[in-house]
This record gives sequence, C-alpha cells and structure tokens, in this order.
Amino acid sequence: MTVELRPLGVSCNISCTYCYQGHQREAGNIGKKYDLDKMFRSVEREGRPFTLFGGEPLILPVEDLETIFRWGLEKYGKNQIQTNGILINDEHIRLFQTYNVDVGISIDGPGKLNDLRWQHNLSKTRANTEKTMENIRRICKEHRAPGLIITLHRLNAVTERLPRLVEWVRELDTLGVPSVRLHLLEIESELIRHRYSLSDEENIKCLLTFADLQEELTQLRLDVLEEMTNQLLGKDHGTSCVWHSCDPYTTQSVRGIEGNGQSSNCGRTNKDGVDYIKANKTGFERYLSLYHTPQEYGGCKDCRFFVMCKGQCPGTAIDGDWRNRSELCRVWKELFVYIEDKLVRKGFSPLSLQPLRFTVEKKMLEQWERGKQTTIQSIMRDLETTGAPLDEDGSVLRGSSQFLRYAFVGDEQRMKWEPRLAAIRTALAKNSVQTVANGLSLISIVRVTPSDLFVIHEYAARKGLHLKAIPGGEGKYNRLVVGSEANLRLFYDAFKDNNLELMYVLLGIPSCCQKAMVRKVVGGFDPLWDLKVTYTEFKQRENEFNCNKVLNVLMRPLGLDLLGYVPCSHLCKESEVFGESKLNVGKISGIEQEMTWIEEMLDWPAEWTTLHGIAELKTGIMKVSSTSLPTHDKIIIRYYGGRMASDAAKGKSFSFKGAYNGGNGAVPKVEKPTLGDSFSDENSSIGQPPTF
Repeated sequence: MTVELRPLGVSCNISCTYCYQGHQREAGNIGKKYDLDKMFRSVEREGRPFTLFGGEPLILPVEDLETIFRWGLEKYGKNQIQTNGILINDEHIRLFQTYNVDVGISIDGPGKLNDLRWQHNLSKTRANTEKTMENIRRICKEHRAPGLIITLHRLNAVTERLPRLVEWVRELDTLGVPSVRLHLLEIESELIRHRYSLSDEENIKCLLTFADLQEELTQLRLDVLEEMTNQLLGKDHGTSCVWHSCDPYTTQSVRGIEGNGQSSNCGRTNKDGVDYIKANKTGFERYLSLYHTPQEYGGCKDCRFFVMCKGQCPGTAIDGDWRNRSELCRVWKELFVYIEDKLVRKGFSPLSLQPLRFTVEKKMLEQWERGKQTTIQSIMRDLETTGAPLDEDGSVLRGSSQFLRYAFVGDEQRMKWEPRLAAIRTALAKNSVQTVANGLSLISIVRVTPSDLFVIHEYAARKGLHLKAIPGGEGKYNRLVVGSEANLRLFYDAFKDNNLELMYVLLGIPSCCQKAMVRKVVGGFDPLWDLKVTYTEFKQRENEFNCNKVLNVLMRPLGLDLLGYVPCSHLCKESEVFGESKLNVGKISGIEQEMTWIEEMLDWPAEWTTLHGIAELKTGIMKVSSTSLPTHDKIIIRYYGGRMASDAAKGKSFSFKGAYNGGNGAVPKVEKPTLGDSFSDENSSIGQPPTF
C-alpha cells in the first residue's frame, strides 16, 4: 500500500498531454492551500511511510519540503518523492541527502521522445527534458539512483522511435537506475486515443521488445514484466496494485492524503474530475462481475489468466467504466502467453496451466464475496496447510449476496449528509406510521434498523396502531407493517395467499400502479429488485427525463423512498398526489426538518447507470454502487431534478456543478474536444505538443 501525500493536489508546473489528473484540473479542483499538521495527523492514522506526490510536489517552498522530510525521517526513518525532475536544484539535492529520500522520476525518454510532457512550446518542453535528464545523472552521482516511470505512446514507442527508447534504457542501466515502470497510456479522451495512443499490436511489440531487453540488463529491472512473471508463478505478494483487484471506491493500494488532511483515492479511477473520499467500505463487485461476464461483453469469463490479471486496472477499463475489464486486455493477454511459454521452456509450471488454478479462483471468489482481498500466494499457502482437494472442473457458483456502498465527494459533505441520511431513514419510518394515522392508507410498510425498532413501536402505539414483522429479512433492516389489528390480519392473510391485489389496496397504492406491479414484481417488496425491474424496461441505452421529486425512485437503495412502492410511470399523477400528501403529513408531524432534507435530496440532479449486474448512482454529493440485474448493454438514466445541492462538487459529468444546466428541460452538455481541435486555452490539460 502506498500513502500519497498531496499538499497541493494536482497542481503542476507542466501540462502533460495525457495526464490522468487532467479531469480534476478541467473541473477546477486544484489544490491551493495545505495544512502540514492536518496532513501529518492523517499520515499517522495510516501508520506507514508516505510518498510526496502531486501534480508536482517540488512546487512546494523548500522550507515546507524540509519540514515534511524532517518529520518523515523522524517518524519512519525514510522519505519518498515522485517528481517530473525539472525543478530539482542544489537545495533539493541537499534535502534528499539529509533526509534519506528515495526519488522517483517520471519521464518518457530523451529529446523528442518526451514531447508529450509539454510546457507552453516545443523549445521550453525540450529544455525541460534536458533538465530532467541532467538531474537523473546528477542524482545517480550525488545521491542514489532514482526509479523511473515511462509512459509508452506514439511519440516514444512506435517502430521508428522504439530503438532509441531501448538504447536509452540501456544507458539508464549503466548509470545504475534500479527499476523502470512501463506504463501503457491511459486514454482519457478520444483525441488522445486518435493522436497519441499505440495500437494493441504496437503495445505488444513494444513490451515484447522490452521483455527480450530484460535478459541483457545487468541491474535495471522492468517492473511490469517481472510482476507478470511472478503472477504466473503464484508469487504475487509484492506485485503492484494493477494486479490486485483494486476497488475503485477505496483503491486499497493507494491511500491519498490531500492538503487539508482529507482522504482520497488513486487518481487513475477519477473520470468525473471529483476527488471522492474513501467509500464507507471496501467491495469487490467489479471482480465478481468480471468473472461471470462473457469476454465479448467486456468481462473475463473463462480466461485462464483471470486469477493473475483480474481485469487489470479499473482506470483503464473499456469506455472508462470501471465495471468493464481493461481496454488493454489483448495486450496483457498476449504478454501473459509469451511469458507463460517462456516459463514452460525453462521447466516451470505456470499456475495458468495447472488444475490448481480452478481451486485458487474459487477461493478468491469466496473471499471477495466476504468483502476481503486476498492473494494467490496466501491461498496456495492455505491449501498446502489444509491439504484441500483440487477443484478441477472450474465450477464456481455466482454469489447471491447483495451489496450497497457509497462514497462522498468530500469530508465536509460526508459530515453533513451522512447523519442526515440516518435521520431521514428514521423519519421515513415515522412518516409511514403517520400515513396510516392520517388515513392516507390502511396499512404501511416500515423499514427500520434494530436500534430504531423500540422507538417506532412506541411511536405507533401512541397513535393507537400496531406493528408486525414481515417474514424474510433485509440485511440490517427489519420490515414491519403498521396498522390496526383488523387490517394487519387482512394483510397477513393476503401475504400468506400471495394475494398481491389485496395487499396493494391495503397499502393505498393507486390502481394504475397496482396493475403495473402485478405484472412486474418479482421477489416481494425488495426495493432494489423493484428498481431493477422498472428500469430494465427502458429500451434505449441513454434515457433522460424530468419528474416530480416525489416520484424519483433512483435513491431507493439508500433508503430514500417516500412512496414505498415503484410507480407505474415517472409521470403518474395519482402517485404524485400520494407522495405530496405523505410529504405534507410529515412536515406537520414533528419531522419537518427531515422531510425538508429528503425533499432536497430527491430534487438533486442524478445519473443512474447499470452494467454487468452493478448499478451506480451519481449526484453532486455522493456516488452509490449497488446490486442490479446483469445487463451486457450499459443503461443510463439522467434525472434532471430541480436544484443542485449548494455544497455539490465541481465535476465534468452530468451530476456535478459546471456540467449541469439545471432543471430547465434543456439537455445538459459536457463540452468535449473533437478530433483535430486546436487547444489554446491555458487551462486545458490537452496542451499543444506536435503530433507524430
């Protein structure tokens, strides 16, 4: 795990054309202030050494750099920094020497090979490249050799330029550089793909060239090739995050700490330009889904390298959607085949060719179902210890457990809205009681946590009403029905006889919605299932609509369910009247504040998508991942709402400030560059390097 300390966020002295942090800069989410004490406290909570990161961390004043490095040395005995190397000067060298700093440098090669690491014009860019080259040589001589990150693209790795890149790596080997991380270009726009990305064939040729080069290097290790070899041999404890089922909601291997001390994730998974804080819990729905999704639909089903690759980095997923496997799948598969063959010829037995692979897969899926990350190495060690039999048929049943996770756009929003969510759920239970007490329905369904159970019982009793449990659990919630004794008996008789029509009448559901629900409902009153059944009826892949806020059912997985059922249509007038009546009853029944909060939240613009059995809801305050029906086509629903939250984040996609026009009926648009556009905006992350 890496702790990335980012005092100034993504602030940088250059504008790398392909930078994955460009989304944040374009959205205006650039760090400008920092608090050293808050950052230090956050590092201490992580309990391990940190890497000073950016953007470009050497923008910091030397005195603050020294304070950070002094603290790091005293606390952990060492320091690390990742830099583009341009700004390194005598003072920085002194700090590196004094405070035991390991230096990592990002550069794509000498001269024109590095032109995508752009600054203003070609002359300035080339001068910066030469500064970095000289600083690499200087650090090797005066401190200790740095590790390098090289990103492969059309300006440094196409056929005619690849020999110079290879020769330069040989030169680095003689300088004493210990390692180079080869990054395949993470494509953040179609413009970048068109101008600068290598084809799969070119990426494969490049990596195979480096695989052959590794044989002749004396000390420099090409990390990605070494790690893929270790994955095939089942030695994956020390391999990097891209091979370890990274959860894009928590990015377990990267623990970011921003200038205000706030937690954050790896920027490679950030496609909205919004620096989400860690989700409420870690989950592995991406990997469970990929295992069962056919390859032709973006999954990994039946791939013999799945247990080693796991769909690779979610930041490189097909269509930028983390629910798909990496769009570089073909490249990684070809390289795995190459290394696999090489190992066999050397007398090794790769895990990909062993019957043991099926057992390892099964054990790994079992751990993911429990919400736990594991490694091939630990599974194999456990198998050796227990002597468990091999599972050679590869049969692994898909887990049926449901999941719900959420992440806020910032700590301030979490501290404000998380307690409100809890209060709203309690208030909605009281509102269900009031619905019956005020004659809006004969009975009502109440969802409460065990801690609220006694409170709601007392609340109903004061209204002369009774509560009774509905058979079947809903995880951490209890499902109850509230009403008079006579009406509860009627409901239970109807429930026992599966008399849906009578249950719906007792619940006060409008007749139009009753007819629709009799046709649709599968699995009782599970709100997640009702939501899925409703929205799989949308025929188009992208759907946009406006509706009254009380008919917004997109937030039902969070428990924000004012109606208590799915309406027959988002324009159902009878349901609108029923929902408004429930809202008004709540406002005059001592829960006015909570009703105002839910009214506000249901009015937020929101985007709901589903793919491969995973639904994701995004608002300007939070995003939510939850169980959905498996669909191989991505379905998108954009709800316009009426008002953006005042504390919503700035972002690039529909649900955020800066990308939403408001509830005026116009289609909101996120401006994207078209191929061939000229970029002169100084805030653009695209820049204007020469094309190849």
